[in-house]
Amino acid sequence: MNDERPSSPPQDTMMQHEVCLRRVQQHFVQAVCSCGWLSAARRSESLAADEGRDHAILYGGAFREEII
Repeated sequence: MNDERPSSPPQDTMMQHEVCLRRVQQHFVQAVCSCGWLSAARRSESLAADEGRDHAILYGGAFREEII
């Protein structure tokens, strides 16, 4: 029998999550993450920011609120 337990992957191989906001078609804002995740485009900047912040918190990433 093999008593070795699977180990968790090293921290340096885990995907980084860096979330920021970007303007889409002048009137909308969308949260985007370096992992490829995108929020829905929102007219409300605060709603897009909340969704981006939630994603960053969920995955232990960083959130930048300035709109690019």
